[in-house]
Amino acid sequence: MALKLLEDNITKVPYLALVASCRNAFDAMKVLQENKIDLIFIDIQMPGLTGLQLIGSLENKPLLIFITAYKEYALESYNLAVVDYLVKPVALDRFIKACNRAKELHELKMSKNQSVASPSPDYFFLNADYSQVKIMFNDIT
Repeated sequence: MALKLLEDNITKVPYLALVASCRNAFDAMKVLQENKIDLIFIDIQMPGLTGLQLIGSLENKPLLIFITAYKEYALESYNLAVVDYLVKPVALDRFIKACNRAKELHELKMSKNQSVASPSPDYFFLNADYSQVKIMFNDIT
């Protein structure tokens, strides 16, 4: 029932797209290997592996939001750099607040990656006679 409610909440947030809904950590691992996932909503208690064990096993972690009935794991979850920790039952406004936080972090991460990936300019500016002159590196001998 909690999984269906989560799926319904996800459909109400326009910038989220549900890629998969998994009932255990092993199914989630398969989805993570086959798809580029930006955000995971994960529970602490799952069959087989716990959510904490699953996240700890990942090399490249997507953004994480825990949704669980267990308050006592909140501190441990923040050691995994989670976006938010929601305790069931989760009100829609609180869910949206966590999603907004994840969206902001994702946009920040993407802008940082784009600025790093952009090529360095092939020119520089030189101050000369109260103006700036553009000098191309290829023009320097």
